[in-house]
Amino acid sequence: MRRDDAVPGRDDRLALRNILCMCHIGVTEEERRERQKLEVDVELFTDLDGAGRSGDLGRTIDYRDVCESVRGHLEGGVFHLVEAAARSILDLVLAKFPVSRAVVRVRKFVLPRVGHVEVMMERGR
Repeated sequence: MRRDDAVPGRDDRLALRNILCMCHIGVTEEERRERQKLEVDVELFTDLDGAGRSGDLGRTIDYRDVCESVRGHLEGGVFHLVEAAARSILDLVLAKFPVSRAVVRVRKFVLPRVGHVEVMMERGR
């Protein structure tokens, strides 16, 4: 997306849900040894009007790029806490994509008889 397309104060939302990643994550070295499944949701807030009017991919955020960036980042790293994984995704999307703010949810499937543990973080520029 070209930054000159953005209208200040206009925050449309692009959301990706359930990005599946296999990640080295956990407090102990033993827990980090094997990859564990994480699910990630990302919400990016930006002006999408130009893309909506023109149908031009160059005037929006390529959601394939977001997905591949998030997955590559998590699968290439090692994290001790779900909070650290979530914060690092926020840092990545705020640095790489022209957004005013982002919301990230990271789910880890680790506890018996619990569907998942989830951390949600939101940051803006």
